[in-house]
Amino acid sequence: MTELIGPAGALTTEVVLQLPGARRHCARVLADLRAGLTCVWLFPDAEVESGRADRAVDVVIHGLDDSVEVPRQETRSYAVPVTAAQAAQEPREEHAPEGAPGFGGPDGAGSAFDIDDGFGDWDPFGLSGRSGGSAPSGGAGFSGGSGLCGLFEVRSSGTVSPRPAEGPDAEVAVRLAETLNLHGELVSELVAHADRRTPVLVVRAWAEADPLAVSRLVRRFQAVVKEAGLKPGDRPRLLVAARLQDVEADTVGLLDRTVSRPHWWWGVWGHLDTATVVADAVPSVGAGHAHDRMTPGKLIRHALRCETVVQVAGPDMGLAVLLADTWNGKVKDLAPALRECCSDPVVEGGVHGPATSGAAYAHLPEQGLREAWSAGLVESWEGQIRHSPRAGVAAHGGPELEKLVWQAQNRVLLPLIDDARLGFIELLPRIAVRGTARLVETYVRQSLRGANGSAADLASMELGELYAAAVHRDIDLTGAQFRQLRTLRLARNKLAHRDPLDDALLLDLLDALSGY
Repeated sequence: MTELIGPAGALTTEVVLQLPGARRHCARVLADLRAGLTCVWLFPDAEVESGRADRAVDVVIHGLDDSVEVPRQETRSYAVPVTAAQAAQEPREEHAPEGAPGFGGPDGAGSAFDIDDGFGDWDPFGLSGRSGGSAPSGGAGFSGGSGLCGLFEVRSSGTVSPRPAEGPDAEVAVRLAETLNLHGELVSELVAHADRRTPVLVVRAWAEADPLAVSRLVRRFQAVVKEAGLKPGDRPRLLVAARLQDVEADTVGLLDRTVSRPHWWWGVWGHLDTATVVADAVPSVGAGHAHDRMTPGKLIRHALRCETVVQVAGPDMGLAVLLADTWNGKVKDLAPALRECCSDPVVEGGVHGPATSGAAYAHLPEQGLREAWSAGLVESWEGQIRHSPRAGVAAHGGPELEKLVWQAQNRVLLPLIDDARLGFIELLPRIAVRGTARLVETYVRQSLRGANGSAADLASMELGELYAAAVHRDIDLTGAQFRQLRTLRLARNKLAHRDPLDDALLLDLLDALSGY
């Protein structure tokens, strides 16, 4: 089984993108491209700087039948992460034409189809159904299966003599046309050959020097394709992966939904993703201690520790790993552990107050959240807008942290408390001093009684009603049973009033739950 957590305690990029949320998100982008739609895919800055965005683009490219990527420009203010697919390519000849699609030797014998793209035959979605290989994801190149090599011949050293480039900062459309060996305007030429399925053109906008050129390409692409009235299966397609600053502000807002789709890295992660990471990060109960006897209390405490980390970290996988390693599981030590995990300087961008109603269910961050989203400080997670503790929210205790602890305790403990209540219900026919009918008549709420007050209504008795019956000696309990019932009632009442349990009450509750 692949380890989620590396030796340094950090999540590996490859495994993060195998989590259910990322697989589902990438599958949506892939499905739109296969449906003949141009896609603009927007990522937060942190996803690009960590290399996860590059790897996500690689995953989608691998699922396509054919693709061509614009030759990269290393002209941005930060180093663009090198993907596994790029590293797998052999170095080009020193004087080979810029953007040559990975031909290994001066004679051009190393075909672009033979390059190891770092994925092998891995198909994370089971959707590809392709008969040929896929394009190398780290540079310009074709993947086979479309029969377009004669129509759009990819540049290679020692073969075609392309038009001279306009320098290292040549507009992205010009470099794509040269890569495809097209001698006219890129989009017009692609539309003119619509009788043959064209490859998906891939642009990683964070590697481009001119955001205006990328935006112009997107607008030109969708305008010409729409005007041509092509069937979805005949359309040229463009995949532009970008951060907010990599395209003009109105580029996404003005996309024509008949031929284009926006995709935001928003609401990607869910509870299952974080729980998967935390399950691997929190030491297993009794791990390394074969002599340590397993108890129900230990199992419940372990589940509660994992769920609390999941709720507090939310969509921040890196924080989840740190907190799982730092926190000892005691409620009183959670705030200090969280402060320790969030001790790095807060990313500039800040949080801009509460979001509007329904913002967590939208497919993109609303305008007021986009700066914080881009900085990695806010996300949509499980129907909630979650502000990162790294921005100071919940990192110093207070109501927000208490709410997250309560959510975790509610999720783990309430089903167990109700099971314990049912355990007392099963005892009632034997311990009811004046019979079960009298219990129903005296203690069960009028709204829950049947027409005849039958004994079946015993299952409706709440812990508070059971406790009242015990106090008035209408049920005969031992001293230990009475203490257990009192603890269950107190814990249930606190959780019902959104009040998290402290360590002392948790200890008593674990003892009470261990008896059932």
